[in-house]
Amino acid sequence: MMILAVVMAGPLGAQWGQEATRQADLRGGGGDRGKCTIEVEVDDIAEIEIRGDTGRIRTISGQPAVWRRFVCNQRMPANPANFRFRGIDGRGRQQLVREPGGRGGAVVRIEDPKGGREGYTFDLEWRGGSDTGRGDGWRDGRDRRGGGTWSDSGGNWNRDLRFRARGEGYYRNRRGDDERLEECQVDVTRNGDLEARFETTRRERLTFRGRVTRVDRDRVYADVSGGDLRGSLTMVVTEDNRVRDVSIDGSGRDRFELRWRD
Repeated sequence: MMILAVVMAGPLGAQWGQEATRQADLRGGGGDRGKCTIEVEVDDIAEIEIRGDTGRIRTISGQPAVWRRFVCNQRMPANPANFRFRGIDGRGRQQLVREPGGRGGAVVRIEDPKGGREGYTFDLEWRGGSDTGRGDGWRDGRDRRGGGTWSDSGGNWNRDLRFRARGEGYYRNRRGDDERLEECQVDVTRNGDLEARFETTRRERLTFRGRVTRVDRDRVYADVSGGDLRGSLTMVVTEDNRVRDVSIDGSGRDRFELRWRD
């Protein structure tokens, strides 16, 4: 049974470390020319990271930034050729602060100079490229280090994972109170039994247990519970057995939200 080790309380400020992830709406087929169009709303400062077919928007300051649109004609490779950023619309500053390559995705920083949210649109374009050396997880279900497969032919988890690291994140309960997270520990057995533990800045601990339900490239999905809380867990695991980020979302009467990243 899942155990929630502590009931969180005490607001820490709604804007700290707010993040929202989104999968790309893939349209129009592939080919040699790739393009993603991203549209978001930003109040003050936010950074948008695009890696593969996944986008993450992180609010640095101001009201939480939100997604409007994320459309690509194909998944962006880890090492795209002739990569180009193009700001389309928005009253403030848009700047490419990191190009994609190796283990990192493209990061665009938006600074909005006025009060209230403003819509911003930008394009990411490339020609060809490769996934050689990509660090965002699996490809074709295989561990490219030669250590076997990450999952079986049916997309089921098929190996042991032991991970522990300090990072950053938050837990938000149904009342909207936040608690900052630091350390994360994830254990997954070969048959898919999962336990995820998170330590807060108050040295309290959240513990969830459950079972992996699906594996899709670098994403692992599980149904978990802790005490009276139940939710859906998604985590991204890199090819060197590191958990890059974890999201848990509860619904219904015991709604909650948990986000952690390495």
